[in-house]
Amino acid sequence: MELLSTILPYIYMLFWTLTFCIFCFFIFIKIKEYGVNKKEEIIKQLFIQRTALIPSVYEISKDFLTKHEDIFDEALKLRMREFWEDSRSNSLYKIMPTKKLIQHEINFIFKVCNKHKKLIREWKFIYLRNELMEKSRIISQEVDLYQEKSKGFNKLIQIKNSTIIGYLFPVMKKLEL
Repeated sequence: MELLSTILPYIYMLFWTLTFCIFCFFIFIKIKEYGVNKKEEIIKQLFIQRTALIPSVYEISKDFLTKHEDIFDEALKLRMREFWEDSRSNSLYKIMPTKKLIQHEINFIFKVCNKHKKLIREWKFIYLRNELMEKSRIISQEVDLYQEKSKGFNKLIQIKNSTIIGYLFPVMKKLEL
């Protein structure tokens, strides 16, 4: 009985210390989840900003290109599809295929436009081309950071799920791009 009374405060202290550590770990997971979600939103906004420049390129190149409508047709359709997907889906993973197709179309448009001598000297076109290239570069960097953050977050979820207590607090893994 005397042994129990001397050990009991240490058991209480151990119990509360473990409880506190587990609580801090779950708070840390929530903070990491918020960071990953915030990075997703930044990437989505950057994609929208980049795609919003396509109609400007369309208008500037209208006077210079023959078959102008054919060149921009797919890009404008993809822009409408992107708008619809952005309003319906919260997952970056679900909308990435459309974003990749848009990037492919932007590359195609600039390959065609860069072959036209007068158009590549037009200052508005040069500005938009540089702006689109800068947006694409920033998107690439942000996607790389997102992948790093989501890998770290998924490792934390794996650690959390290796405990019995971890299954009591459901947190979904983030799909990597």
